Amino acid sequence: MLNIDNPTVVIVGGGPAGMSCALWLKHLGFSHCIIERNAELGGQMLNIHRINRWVLGWYGRTSADLANSYGKHVKDESIPVIYNAQLASVESTPTGFCLMVDEAGQSQGLTMQVNALVIATGLQAQGIEIFGPSSGLEYLHSNGLIGCHPLDHLDKLDRLQGKTVAVIGGGDNAHFTVKDVARVASRVYLLIRSQAKAQQTIRNEVNALIGQGLVVEFVESEVVGFRPSQGGIEMDLNQSGLPTDSLIVDRVFVRAGFVPNSRFLDTLGPLATMSKLKQGYLLTDSRKRTSIDSVYAIGDVASPHLQSVVTAIADGAIAARAIANDISINI
Repeated sequence: MLNIDNPTVVIVGGGPAGMSCALWLKHLGFSHCIIERNAELGGQMLNIHRINRWVLGWYGRTSADLANSYGKHVKDESIPVIYNAQLASVESTPTGFCLMVDEAGQSQGLTMQVNALVIATGLQAQGIEIFGPSSGLEYLHSNGLIGCHPLDHLDKLDRLQGKTVAVIGGGDNAHFTVKDVARVASRVYLLIRSQAKAQQTIRNEVNALIGQGLVVEFVESEVVGFRPSQGGIEMDLNQSGLPTDSLIVDRVFVRAGFVPNSRFLDTLGPLATMSKLKQGYLLTDSRKRTSIDSVYAIGDVASPHLQSVVTAIADGAIAARAIANDISINI
């Protein structure tokens, strides 16, 4: 139960940024809660079962391990969380905002009066929409022949034994997928629209697989058509300076990167006018304030240059201190 005697803050998103902000707000004396659309805290990290080598002091832990540890910390601190919930509407008030929150399984929404709002909704993977309208593409995706989640290949490796696989993308996730799949597939095609953009370490590992003939790479190549073909997929491939060619594979994994999860704000009253950067990243000042008074944005949704656990956690702390300063002045 929120303490309405104190200024109230709602954090939308329970990833590392949102959890960090909630922890700091608690110890700064604020009543607050997290609204999380999923059944548990952790965000995208929950689905990443790879060792995260970038977080000081957590050697040998996967991102999912970190997410679970952070979530346990929040629960141990008795920070209120509304799970399986999302913002349904937002209205401005003289002292902040009136929020309507929809909870799964509840017939009536929850109404909150808040003084400040923190957006911490992270990123979402780009999917088949990047290819534009395609009748064959929708069919192939719905039948499980095209996957778009960064790690959706891992639970399918046994079914990819001896298969031909195409990976579309040039970043880290595409290269990690190629490395994983090349262990079992008979041939892997790496299709890159421009040039490879992966970190040098994983790029070197994929180059070694190319040298062994396990991976065939096409750069400056764009897939312009998809068709079902004998239980697999036939793709039309435009390569720079060459006629359109076709490629037949058993499975396609799209690794087109991530975009900020900010589009939902366009339907939420005053939040629709929030200033954004390229691709929808939320524009903030150095204290994580957005262009709307008493609205803050933290973590990957406001970080076009470096998406990481450590920067997300730092953002949460910075925003909490800014809120403490701003609300103490305005209330």
